[in-house]
Amino acid sequence: MADSRGPAIVQADLTILLEVDHPDYEAARDELAVFAELVKSPEHIHTYRITPLSLWNAAASGVVADNVLAALEKYSRYEVPDLVRTEVIEYISRYGRLVLELIDGQYVLRSDDAVL
Repeated sequence: MADSRGPAIVQADLTILLEVDHPDYEAARDELAVFAELVKSPEHIHTYRITPLSLWNAAASGVVADNVLAALEKYSRYEVPDLVRTEVIEYISRYGRLVLELIDGQYVLRSDDAVL
């Protein structure tokens, strides 16, 4: 649940504004660094962006969508936009759907999803 005193503002375009002077700044920064990229770091407000690649890297490290959403909810000053929730779930769910395997000296692309 959003905390009206949280250090972060999560925007629908997947950017996060993080207030540097907030007491929870360091904890929020450490959690955001797992799944978001630092874009700008002026003196008072740092800007992070959640990208497909940053979520892919997080998923490769064992992070699941619930972890990302929990961190956003924990530090967000306002409610996390539904679009952000949808995008995080969608991008992280793509991780591991295709696997490149070496079989008999040849690479084979495999998926458990018949559609792919």
